[in-house]
Amino acid sequence: MPRTNRTICLLVGLFWCLLNPANAQEGSFTTHDPSTIQKEGGTYWYFSTGNGIQTVRSTDLRNWTISKPVFEKGTWPGWIDSTVRGFKGHFWAPDCLRMNGRYYLYYSCSTFGSAVSAIGVATSPTLNPQSPDYRWTDQGMVVTSNVRTDINAIDPGLLRDTDGRVYLVYGSFHGGIGAAELDTLTGKIKTGTSVKTVAGGRQSDWEAPALVKEGTYYYLFANNGLCCKGLNSTYYIVVGRSTNPLGPFVDKSGRDLTAGGGTLVLRTEGQYIGPGHVGLLREGGRNLVSIHYYDAEDKGRSKFSLRRLSFQEGWPVLERELY
Repeated sequence: MPRTNRTICLLVGLFWCLLNPANAQEGSFTTHDPSTIQKEGGTYWYFSTGNGIQTVRSTDLRNWTISKPVFEKGTWPGWIDSTVRGFKGHFWAPDCLRMNGRYYLYYSCSTFGSAVSAIGVATSPTLNPQSPDYRWTDQGMVVTSNVRTDINAIDPGLLRDTDGRVYLVYGSFHGGIGAAELDTLTGKIKTGTSVKTVAGGRQSDWEAPALVKEGTYYYLFANNGLCCKGLNSTYYIVVGRSTNPLGPFVDKSGRDLTAGGGTLVLRTEGQYIGPGHVGLLREGGRNLVSIHYYDAEDKGRSKFSLRRLSFQEGWPVLERELY
């Protein structure tokens, strides 16, 4: 090929790449139920569903690499075996928060379709497996469920409020979505408080909650529909808001989320099938929301995506994928 033509092709190719940044996970690994992104030093981390809890890192929010799982293969906290019979080490939907100089990682233990579930918490001084201080220490059970009238103890979501108080939201189908204040020293539900039902219930399809504060409002994001079916997944994200982190939460029309309310935030668009599991990273004046979706251009594989979050007339909007 003549040098001039080759140069033109290279320039065209570079221009195309700038307009169409590559999906960092294409052809590599899958992500389902990503946690809130944490930044330690110059490295970003998130955790997701997987054997031993999948751990993923990046230095630029674009290119992600799998790191060491939280629990090594075949090992997990002993209390889980007597609480969730049949558990095989495949942890679901973790979330992470830094407080008291440590990272608190909340994780779900269950089996598919079961109401017998538990959320536990482990702590580590650092997220970097290369650090001599790296060590996940399990702190035990946070909440359990046993029957279908309970709030199913999976899908934890965490919020540290501007006053330093910390809240947990969790749940899937069955008894709906629950919310409770946590003790910031133990990471467990605060003594003398109770879990409040804030969305769903009566076996309705509510799960993957996330609590976000913006201004004077608390926004409860959650998923409706069905996950985990690849191209046939029907997941979509809805939201309600409240002036209290424990609700009640209502949608744009004023309908309570426990009565079937929920304002649509994001549904299937093009190759992005069944988006879900909101996590918020605030950095450099930007609100970046992490989600997973099923890729219609890659046989429905579950992948990670970042979108910018904005608020219009007091309600959240998830803009197109950043990278």
